[in-house]
Amino acid sequence: MVKSLALHMLKWSQMVGRGWRNLSFLCFSEPSRARLQGTTDDPVSASVSFPFALRGGFVIAVHTHGRRRLHVTRSARTACAQCRQSAVKRDAQRRDERLLRVAFIISSSGDWIFRFALPVLVLQITGSAVSTALTYAIEFVPFVVIGLFSGVVADRADRRQLMIACDVVSAVIVAGIGVLCLIDPPVFLVMAAAFLLGCVRPFSFPAFQGFITERVAEERRASMNAWVQGADGTLGMLGPVAGVAVVTLLGPTAASFANAASFAVSALLIAATAAVAAGRRLRTSFAAACRSLGPDSAAALRMVVRERALLWATFLLTLANLTFPAAAANLVYIVAGPDGDVPASLAVVAAAQGLGVALGAAAAPLLLRRFSAGTLMGSAMAVKALALTLPAFQPGIGALTVCWFVVGTTTSTFIVPWRTYRQGAVDPQFLGRVVGLQRAIPFAAIPVSSLLGGWLVVEFGVTALFTAIAVIQFFVWLGTRFSPLGRSGSSRVEVAGPQVIPSPQPTSLPSRTGRN
Repeated sequence: MVKSLALHMLKWSQMVGRGWRNLSFLCFSEPSRARLQGTTDDPVSASVSFPFALRGGFVIAVHTHGRRRLHVTRSARTACAQCRQSAVKRDAQRRDERLLRVAFIISSSGDWIFRFALPVLVLQITGSAVSTALTYAIEFVPFVVIGLFSGVVADRADRRQLMIACDVVSAVIVAGIGVLCLIDPPVFLVMAAAFLLGCVRPFSFPAFQGFITERVAEERRASMNAWVQGADGTLGMLGPVAGVAVVTLLGPTAASFANAASFAVSALLIAATAAVAAGRRLRTSFAAACRSLGPDSAAALRMVVRERALLWATFLLTLANLTFPAAAANLVYIVAGPDGDVPASLAVVAAAQGLGVALGAAAAPLLLRRFSAGTLMGSAMAVKALALTLPAFQPGIGALTVCWFVVGTTTSTFIVPWRTYRQGAVDPQFLGRVVGLQRAIPFAAIPVSSLLGGWLVVEFGVTALFTAIAVIQFFVWLGTRFSPLGRSGSSRVEVAGPQVIPSPQPTSLPSRTGRN
């Protein structure tokens, strides 16, 4: 814990026989390193005096760092001001980082419970595997339709305000779904509400990713990304148990209201973060995004095409979304059957994925210190392909549990280095557009894979489904291994953040804080 304590005016010392003098100033802080302006032979622990061979009465500051290492600057007053500013900024960033983490945990907890409520509700109403898969797929349609637009808004808007607005709107929509559960609604109303909820998420995710670049120091981003992925995995491990318990004991209504409350608390926590600058109003940002959607989307596309690793990642993520999402969309039907009776084994399978995500996220930063990001991502895709073959040979709860666990682990060991690379490779002012583009295109495959997966399960069985997606995943591994994505730089470069791609930003484009 860095202490911001300055002990002022310790001693004026007169140079013996030289007529020079200096002010010894002890500052317990962590300022920037500065060039030594003199030498000393006998530093004193409590009162430090430095005889400097410089005329003019230079005022100096002595700073302690760690194990009694001393760094000296020329101006005590300037150094202390810099120390205080640096400490205040660092403390504010850490505080905002903690608030973001708590908001993420609370919001994701409600989401995990709700993920079981919605498909179970539809399955209980219709008894159809295709309708259940359609409910899963319909939430991803907005990512395709408005993904590019939402990325532009996330870049132009005050990201803090945008995240708060997304949480508030999500709370209202999910509470509305809870009300619908009370009146035994027709299935199209439930799907319409799910679609509206999906329209909010394309705005919140790029805003969250951009907010990380604003409020988390660059050297901590890999750790933050790993934490987010690990927290999501931990909640994925515990959430299914809570979700199945809530849905089974209390029904989808209670799960919906619990998720609405989590969104409301998340909005309050994000509102407690520091307002770094007076950002542009959301209404202005939406209007500006509408006017510049075409040019800004083209600029984001040029950035993706220019950086081959980003281009290949977009293509391979699209192909990968034809694999596991096809199985995940139909997991409730595979385990519960057409009658919709949810067994405890469903929670076991889903929790195994969460455990894998958490362990993979914890291991990813350590692996990045030893292996390049490309090697790590390629290996993850290879192991994932092997895992998807298990249920094809033995379509039982045991094989599904192992498969979901391995898929969760490999997902984290791919996502952590990938997001860290992207945050460093893309100009922060264009990060929302790039994230929106790279979600809109791959997510277009999820509705297709979900419906095809439901058709394969009903017509040909579980073995046919997992055989098909394992073959596709094999080609994803080949693409990752031999593409520029698999040849990404060393682990040290990736973690620190690669060279930033110059943004093709128009000179008239204002920043989200209102400054050019």
